[in-house]
Amino acid sequence: MAATTYDKLPLENALEDSPQMRTLVGVFSADSQALKEYVTTLHQLSSKLVAAHNQLTSAYQDLAKHLKAYKHVKFSVDNDTEGVVSSTLDKFAAHISEMSSWEHIVATQIADGTVYPLSRFIDTELHDLDTMANLYQTAGSEVERAVTRYSRCRRKDPEYERREANEDVYISKKKFHQMALHYYSKLNLVQYIRKSALLEPVVGILAASRTHHSLANETLEAQDLTDFLSNIAVCAKSVHDDMVKEREDNLELIDSMITQSQLMYYAQPPPDLAALPPDTTISTKCGYLNVQKKYMGVMSSWERQFVFLEGGNLMGVVKGEAAGCLLLELDATTLVHATDTDDRLHVFQVATSKKSVTLQALNDRERDEWMLTIHNIARDGGYIKDSKAVQPSLLSGVGQFFADKFHAASAAMGSAPSTPTMTAPSSTTTTTTLEAAIPPEAPIVFDLLTSEETTQGQDNDDGQPGASDEDKVPEDSETSSFNVRFLGSMGVNLDRGQHVVCEVMRRILAARAIHNVFSTTELSLSTTSSHLVLLDPATRAVRLRHSLRDVAYWAAHSENHKLVGYIVRQSDNSGDGESVRFSCFVYEADMSGTEVCTALGAAAKSAYEQLMEKKTVEKKRKQETRLLLDNIAQLPDKDDPPLVSADGQFLMLDGDLPGASPPQTSSPPATVRTISRSSAEVRPDPVQPRESKTDDPESEA
Repeated sequence: MAATTYDKLPLENALEDSPQMRTLVGVFSADSQALKEYVTTLHQLSSKLVAAHNQLTSAYQDLAKHLKAYKHVKFSVDNDTEGVVSSTLDKFAAHISEMSSWEHIVATQIADGTVYPLSRFIDTELHDLDTMANLYQTAGSEVERAVTRYSRCRRKDPEYERREANEDVYISKKKFHQMALHYYSKLNLVQYIRKSALLEPVVGILAASRTHHSLANETLEAQDLTDFLSNIAVCAKSVHDDMVKEREDNLELIDSMITQSQLMYYAQPPPDLAALPPDTTISTKCGYLNVQKKYMGVMSSWERQFVFLEGGNLMGVVKGEAAGCLLLELDATTLVHATDTDDRLHVFQVATSKKSVTLQALNDRERDEWMLTIHNIARDGGYIKDSKAVQPSLLSGVGQFFADKFHAASAAMGSAPSTPTMTAPSSTTTTTTLEAAIPPEAPIVFDLLTSEETTQGQDNDDGQPGASDEDKVPEDSETSSFNVRFLGSMGVNLDRGQHVVCEVMRRILAARAIHNVFSTTELSLSTTSSHLVLLDPATRAVRLRHSLRDVAYWAAHSENHKLVGYIVRQSDNSGDGESVRFSCFVYEADMSGTEVCTALGAAAKSAYEQLMEKKTVEKKRKQETRLLLDNIAQLPDKDDPPLVSADGQFLMLDGDLPGASPPQTSSPPATVRTISRSSAEVRPDPVQPRESKTDDPESEA
């Protein structure tokens, strides 16, 4: 027997509330609950699809940004000099960015056409159905309660109680009937709404996907994009073919190199293999050697280093370090010969007049090539500097004009002896000039000499022996201060020239590297209006002080701007007569050395202005003294001997005698003057001015 199917609930049986009707209502209620669960899941999946498209949009945008950032990446090895890869990736990024806009459109359409209708169906229809189901259950319970109350009424009960119970039954049944009619009607309508509620979201998804594919088809099927993709495919195939060919060539080259390098695998090739003779024409070489290290002149050890020749210097790099250190500076006196130090094989020694280095190679051929290469370099004189003269730096001569005038003015006043000057060397005389400017055997001082005798000899402006620089404190205030490290000093023969300062810097740094002198003296370099002072940063004690009129030249290094040096003029009284010698001091500044040069220039300018002002005052005083002496010479001579005061300190002129009365004449009073012998200063009394015989304004003053 086939089961009876019901499309909708009969509204006419709503008031009866029979068991069949209640069962049928339960069936429709269970159906609506299943529909609610299904639609809720569909809503969640649609929201997930929208989130996926939004995430895909974000992924496309991030990918486009990353492709555009390729041109800003600094690759260590970049063979794309023409920018083909970066331009191609930029074009790909533009298309991918457009694809992200498609995904955004699809996400918006799915949200509007699928998620929103499902949300509306759940929030309105299904939510109202749940509310009405609760009200229907409540109304049925009230009918049961009212009928039960009425059924319990007895005959002896008052009339008004039976009337109230009857009225209660009426109200509850009416309410139940109304609620049942609306609830049954809602259950019937849900059966029709479910079709549109389920089909409309699916149609929205398909419509959004169709729009997405139509946009993609219109854009991706364009002729220019088709040509672009074809060119990229051809280019990629060409690159792949080149890669395959390069791989085959590399494999062939590797096999050839392995075959040709059989001898290099041995430390010492066996006698049965034909060995190659050493190359006698090379002038540069590099490779690993064992370098002998000596301790305390007795103990020694061997260290494997990468040794190379650069600029006539034998350099070595220890494993794990990036920079090399100087092993030996080659020159014309370099000798190289084989030796048997420590009873080792293939050992040779490189020696100059100052230092020697012992090295060990792996075989005889490598040892002979090293010896021949070093011999070829030493035969050419070692390190040959560029014959081109060092170009003077603009900043190295800041204030040099005022320094020259300051030295000239000091020499004219007798405060400093004249010094030789030097013009820029020509290209043909650079080497000769440097040899003449710097003594070949000039000693290098790596630390400041702070003894009493040394500081007195370096700077004693007031000529007071016994006052060392450490005890003297500068009276004038500091104008600028810099933190520097003293590298060294050495004597020179010239008082100026950037090439001289740079050569001194080179020799001092080379000597430090050769003798392994790495400690420096921390100082505070201060410039005042009259002195250049080197102070101890901790105690502020004066370590060294130079008068600015003795600082002849200063300059910063043309390449390493932290190196700064200056040439100082010093008096040497050790011989029969007074002679002048020059010393160049080299420092390493924390900041740029050009700033130190600028401060020295400003201090030299200030000192020059003060000196010129002093000269002007002295010149004016001499003119006044000469004018007074001329006036005294024009006074009439007397036969009587001059009268002197009782204490013998003053010369008595006319009008100064005791009891003398002034002459009664109509002429103006004579000039009365008092001359002090001790001060040698003439103080005139007020007289009428005498006519000047010259038009010199200074004489009139």
